[in-house]
Amino acid sequence: MKNQLLAVLLLLPIGLVTSCAPPVTPPLPPSTADTADAMPIGTAQTYVGSVGTHSAVFVLTWQPDGNVTGHYYHPDNSGVIFKLKGKNTALGELVLTEYAADVQSAIISLKKSTSHGLIVWSGKMHNTDKHDSRVLDVSFTRKADA
Repeated sequence: MKNQLLAVLLLLPIGLVTSCAPPVTPPLPPSTADTADAMPIGTAQTYVGSVGTHSAVFVLTWQPDGNVTGHYYHPDNSGVIFKLKGKNTALGELVLTEYAADVQSAIISLKKSTSHGLIVWSGKMHNTDKHDSRVLDVSFTRKADA
């Protein structure tokens, strides 16, 4: 009988009691969607900034899974709209692919920072078009009235 009880006890999972406090669920890891600037997920957000030396207006929609879609245009230019698709690859990092006429034309790598209480996305655009291999500075922040 003693051996049977010992065998049963050896098969039971053992948990150590180190506290009388109830167990606490650990916090969930931060979502990549946190970089959506505290706006509702799935809502288009307008940003203003620049690509190279040209002013630009960006409209981005952030999804819960970290995917980002949208477009940008140069208000002082011909009205060409560049389509954007990308992903929050890590908290505070964003990689977008630019499309001109549905053909990939650039990769944009951005990092999030704050300046004067505003969230700023800034980084580099690497043109992938065989006729344009420039690397341009990109920076934008959400419009104050957005």
